[in-house]
Amino acid sequence: MPLSQKKESSTMQLTERHVIDRDDPRYPIIDDATFKSKNLYNAALYVIRLSFIFEGKYLSYNVMDKRMKAHEE
Repeated sequence: MPLSQKKESSTMQLTERHVIDRDDPRYPIIDDATFKSKNLYNAALYVIRLSFIFEGKYLSYNVMDKRMKAHEE
């Protein structure tokens, strides 16, 4: 099919942006939650990588969900 006959579909994705500065009373709570979230993600990624490298297995989301519930992060 020639390029001139090709239909291009374009979709617009709307987003919102919320800026919370350091003076906002919610800031410490959100900052703590995001810090813990980052640490949990990195810990899970580390476990997945070790499993893949040394055992040749990829751990699914469900397996990691169960494993990470007991994790200190």
